[in-house]
Amino acid sequence: MCIEMEALAKIAGFVAFIILGYILRRCNVLKADTVHAISGLLLYVTLPCLVMVSLNGIEMEASFFGLIFLGVLANLVMVVVGMVWKRKDPKARTFAAINLAGYNIGTFAMPFLQSFLSPLGFLSICMFDIGNALMCTGTTYSIAVGSEGSRWDYAKSILSRLATSGPIWAYGVMMGMALLHLSFPKAVLDVAQIGANANAFLAMIMIGQGINLIMRREQVISLFKLLFVRLVFSAFISAAFYYLLPFDEEIRRALAILAFAPIPALAMIFSIKAKCDVTMAANFNSLSVAASIPIVSVLIML
Repeated sequence: MCIEMEALAKIAGFVAFIILGYILRRCNVLKADTVHAISGLLLYVTLPCLVMVSLNGIEMEASFFGLIFLGVLANLVMVVVGMVWKRKDPKARTFAAINLAGYNIGTFAMPFLQSFLSPLGFLSICMFDIGNALMCTGTTYSIAVGSEGSRWDYAKSILSRLATSGPIWAYGVMMGMALLHLSFPKAVLDVAQIGANANAFLAMIMIGQGINLIMRREQVISLFKLLFVRLVFSAFISAAFYYLLPFDEEIRRALAILAFAPIPALAMIFSIKAKCDVTMAANFNSLSVAASIPIVSVLIML
């Protein structure tokens, strides 16, 4: 019971920071363009620090590389769903593809599930997040937005965006060090831990800052339709992870719960880059978090 209350207290803290971000924006303490500065800190400072702290010293086994592929595949499924569902409206298609895909693992799943998972289960979500990061830190955006010209131009567009992604570089460095059985010394990790601790705070503040509760009726309906689609396909993916994967039960259970994690804060960042409706993106992110909290809580108790 104490562990459960501790986990719920952490999630309540996330919600509190979302509310704080909203209040600060409404009081003009945070300006409209502050979101760009926060998103830059997330992409190039705090998320790489979180990756460094989470994966330092891990032992890589061959079977874990399959989890990286699953992270990519789960994202691709949702990207395709978004692009097919809104195929007649280019702007709506881009928004749906970016905001349906991806999993908030660093600032939601990791802190929430850490108290309930074995070390093996927790390592499995870290490996899944490598594939997830490959998609939601640049590839999903590149697919959704596209690129004019030849297929080679399109491939270069994706590679260029991935090459400038802080988390991708962090995962690459940590995987390389794991394969070489190297790890960072404690002094370096202590510094990185400061950035990792700030990650969730900045992500929640950014989401709260972009919330605008005044929306047209059609916008509200559109967001709830999008959420319904996300949850339905999350249920299919969760069931497939638990019943079809050839892994230990603790790994399958961790991944099944992970399938209901909310969309990443990066979806809002890339919605800005794609010139989509920022308010809609922020509101959908918050709605996704609100839906994930009770679902993940129930699955943990089962």
